[in-house]
Amino acid sequence: MTSEEPPPPEREQTPAERAGATPLDPDLFRATAAQAAAQAVPKQQRNMSAEATEIAVVRRKSRQRHRSLDSSRSQSKRASRPWMIAAGCTAAFALLLAAVGYTQQVDTPIAAASGTPLVATTDVFSARRVAEAVVRPVAARNLDRSLQPILAKAPASTCLQIRDSNNPVFSYQVSEPLVPASNLKLLVAAAALDRLDPNSRLSTKFVTDGKATDGSTVQGNLYMVGGGDPVLSTASFAGRPDRAGQAFTDLDKVADQIYDTGIRTITGSVVGDATRHDGVRSVDSWPERYTTQGQVAPLSALLVNDGVDGSGTVVKDPTLHAAAVLTELLRSRGVTIESDPSVGVAPKNATELMQVESPTVSELVTEAVRFSDNTTTELLVKELGLSAGNSGSTAAGVGVLQEWVAASGLPSEGVSFVDGSGLSPDDRVTCAFLSALVASEGSEGEIASSLAVPGNPGTLDDRFLSEPLRSSLRAKTGTLLQVTALSGWLATAAEKNLGFSLLINTGSRNVNAADLNTQREVLQAMLSYPDAPALDTLAPLAPEPPKG
Repeated sequence: MTSEEPPPPEREQTPAERAGATPLDPDLFRATAAQAAAQAVPKQQRNMSAEATEIAVVRRKSRQRHRSLDSSRSQSKRASRPWMIAAGCTAAFALLLAAVGYTQQVDTPIAAASGTPLVATTDVFSARRVAEAVVRPVAARNLDRSLQPILAKAPASTCLQIRDSNNPVFSYQVSEPLVPASNLKLLVAAAALDRLDPNSRLSTKFVTDGKATDGSTVQGNLYMVGGGDPVLSTASFAGRPDRAGQAFTDLDKVADQIYDTGIRTITGSVVGDATRHDGVRSVDSWPERYTTQGQVAPLSALLVNDGVDGSGTVVKDPTLHAAAVLTELLRSRGVTIESDPSVGVAPKNATELMQVESPTVSELVTEAVRFSDNTTTELLVKELGLSAGNSGSTAAGVGVLQEWVAASGLPSEGVSFVDGSGLSPDDRVTCAFLSALVASEGSEGEIASSLAVPGNPGTLDDRFLSEPLRSSLRAKTGTLLQVTALSGWLATAAEKNLGFSLLINTGSRNVNAADLNTQREVLQAMLSYPDAPALDTLAPLAPEPPKG
């Protein structure tokens, strides 16, 4: 017999060794792999005892900086630095070769907190270790595959952008400036909430230049001073079926309060004062039919019932009409008014009887967005002009909006406009701008909460009534003869909130059913996002005990 140990059994070659790589020391590599794996486990699993694998920690010595360093030492360090860099690079390259050589091995033991060796079941370079980075492009590619055939049938001037957590996941002609129609109201909403106090209100004041001689008679006029309230209305006007759900300031209650003060006679007249804003009633580029058809009221700081009289006709002078409506309300309650209603300016030393406040600016923004209220939007634009110390004009307000866009950080190239309601054919925005604006505040923000919902009062009350769109969609509509637009939020089947903007300009023809169907098909395709493997199916597998 001999005292020599029997030769160790031959180890199976690694793939790298079979390809010609230098054989590695297995024990050394396994120890190195154990150290790397231990650093990847949670901290609470790293508390190893002194008997566990030792890890040498090399601490870089701190160097004190002194201006009086010996020049010979400095030169020596500079001379040795290239050798140190070369040695470091060589060591790093050797470690990389070792990792590549052993990646394909089935059983790689790693250190565990309990001391029991485990085997990493997911390779170092597996896609499972970057699962989210794999899922996102797959989901975006599948969304693109669903949407491209739909958009191929749409008019040439169509754009669409979809965002997931403010990150674009689909973009189609997003930089092309298109007519937005009422989607432009989203810009006014955002700027109004930013530049005006969302909790502030617009006040209509009632003052007199005379005094109640005996508590019941006003010697002089009763002035109705407009404060820019766009929803001042009588109860009968606000109660019309087409006004259901809309905010309003009740002028009937004003008449009741004046009567309740004991006033029974006004020796002058009810005088309307709209000098808070300028006297420009519309925008030059609006077709005249917008006003005559009642799509927007004649703009005035003093406006009642959208400037519509009892016969349904839009009046030419909204200020005089407001004074006439209050005159009628007071007379119907038994107050004698000796002169006919008129238009004028309240004296600075007038005595205030009372004032009535509008809904808050925030509530007016909801009115403008959810019901696509052109008049409310345009009067907010004039208020924006006033807020900047300028006149209460459309031009001043548009200037404030342009400044807001420039400072917003949103993609503003190609964005231009001359009003706030989107009625002008000269307005232009991009899907990149609108989608970024929608996503900037998030799906739970104030603008998102003001959007129309299918089947509820608003511009979507008769659209997208079938599930799942009915309970998944919130959006701002936009409609002109050659424009249909939709921007907002869609909750997908996987409970993802996608912000989006879809603008369709039909050119020389009017919008038809096919264009509206394009909107529906786009939304239905979005519902499946993200169409990709679930993250938990791609995450690294849990380590297992070694086989055998």
